[in-house]
Amino acid sequence: MTKFEDEKRKLDKEDHKNLDKEMHETTHSTKNESFNKDRTDATPHDIDTHMQASPTASGEGHGAIDQQSLPRSTPGWKILIQEVIHDKLALFSFIILIVITSYVFGLTLFLKQSEIVFVDLFAINEPPGDRFRLGTDYGGRDVFGQLIIGTRNSLAIGFLVTGISVGFGVIYGVVAGYFGGHIDNIMMRIVDFFMVLPFLMVIIVYVTISPDYDIYSFSLIMSAFLWVGTARLIRSVAIQERELDYINASRTLGSSHIKIIFTQLLPNLVGIIIVNATLNLAGNIGIESGLSFIGFGFPEDTPSLGTLMSYATQTQTLRNRPWIWAPAAILILVLMLCVRNVGEAMRRAGDARQRNA
Repeated sequence: MTKFEDEKRKLDKEDHKNLDKEMHETTHSTKNESFNKDRTDATPHDIDTHMQASPTASGEGHGAIDQQSLPRSTPGWKILIQEVIHDKLALFSFIILIVITSYVFGLTLFLKQSEIVFVDLFAINEPPGDRFRLGTDYGGRDVFGQLIIGTRNSLAIGFLVTGISVGFGVIYGVVAGYFGGHIDNIMMRIVDFFMVLPFLMVIIVYVTISPDYDIYSFSLIMSAFLWVGTARLIRSVAIQERELDYINASRTLGSSHIKIIFTQLLPNLVGIIIVNATLNLAGNIGIESGLSFIGFGFPEDTPSLGTLMSYATQTQTLRNRPWIWAPAAILILVLMLCVRNVGEAMRRAGDARQRNA
């Protein structure tokens, strides 16, 4: 009885082994048939694509990464545009700024400054009416024409000073921050020298001793002192960027310093440069208006928003003739608010924590 049970157990084990072997062979043959079918149905393009996408097949190892599947970072200028569009107040302010700038620069093409500043003793201090939309000043000059030409001059000075000061400050700061060492030391001592100078007093002295000056010379003398802030800001960012891997990789590959600065470093600073330029624009317009208000900006035959505001220093004009100075004050306020709102939106775009909040 025991012998018979032992033989039965042996037969059962052999049957189980044969069954497992048959199942394994059946599964293996099914996989081979499926693989052969896929290879038969696949086109050469599909095979090449599969070989390119497979890290093992391309010989890159199991830890390889498909470069095409990696997420790409959004450029800084696109982030700025997206933030301005997302912020309704900034978008509305930007549209108003564009409309005012286009209207002013377009309308001045049809206005003659000599006719606008012509003194008419028979139209002194006239209130707004059909002949003069915003009335006249104490010299009988059209306030509306002076407002249009003055806004163009103030905006032109703001754009010129911002472009010159930011452009020079960016190049100066990038060079100082990129090279560092003794070059950075010397360049920053020059910046410190310009920062301690009372630039408003220098501009006042220049206006006093140089009676014949225009928008371009006035913009140059302002830009000579207003680039230092931008240079310090860009220099501090460039010092951080030069230690990153992409700069070290470019140096290792033998790229020249000029190529690294203009093709690698500067493109990564576009966002902060735009933000800095936008915020500086409002300040530069305010500086020009303030100098003209106290009498050290443009003369009366060259209108600006500051010269119109300077009429408010007369008590009778301030109290009884608001049409002379109020439009310029309102326009300065609107321009400052528009530039400030756009600048704040761009500043938030440069700060990832505020952008994601």
